[in-house]
Formats: sequence, structure tokens, C-alpha cells
Amino acid sequence: MIGLLLSVLIFNLIAFKLNKRLLPSQVVQIWTFTIAFQMLFDFIVEFKYQSYWYFSPGFDWVGLIPRTVLIPPVNIIFLNLYPFEKKVLNKILFLVIFVILILVYELIVLLPGPWGYFH
Repeated sequence: MIGLLLSVLIFNLIAFKLNKRLLPSQVVQIWTFTIAFQMLFDFIVEFKYQSYWYFSPGFDWVGLIPRTVLIPPVNIIFLNLYPFEKKVLNKILFLVIFVILILVYELIVLLPGPWGYFH
């Protein structure tokens, strides 16, 4: 739980400090779409295929925290830092680096509690 709360705090601070491109309405749209898509995808993968879950298998209220306030700021960070005006090679390099950072983060949250919360 400590890892989740620290992640929520850090990612939200970074997302809103770095936000120089996105309008408030765009942030709301990103946030809303991310929550809707994340809920749909997670419920299919978690309940139908039992592939992964947060904290414990099945529905739990604490699992709403990463779905609603952790993942949307990551999308905001991605869109704020994405090199729209650069060459294709820079875009590919940015995407590869971002995916590597996400994979490292997922390895960290796979740690046992209280730091990890992803199973």
C-alpha cells in the first residue's frame, strides 16, 4: 500500500507540474477515457482470464485507486513529453524508453507488500 500511495502522489505531482501542452478540458478527457478503458480491460482480464489483479483476486475497493488516480497521470505525462514535432526516430526512441520505464516500474510493484500491490 505504501508503494501505491507514493506512486499516486509522485505521478500526479509530475503530471500536473509538467503539463504545459494540454488544456484542462483535454486533461479531463484523457482522465475519463483512461478510467473507462482501464476498467473495461482490467475487468475482462482479471475476472474472465484471472491473469492479474491489484492486492487480491476479485473485486476489492482498494483496487479502484490504481485504476482511477494512478494510470491517468501516466497518460498525461506521456502526452506532455511526447515529441510531436520531432523526427520519427526520436518518436520511436521516446516510445521505447517510456515502455522500458513502465516495465521497470511494474517490476518494482511486483515486490511483496507494503511496497508492491500488483499480482
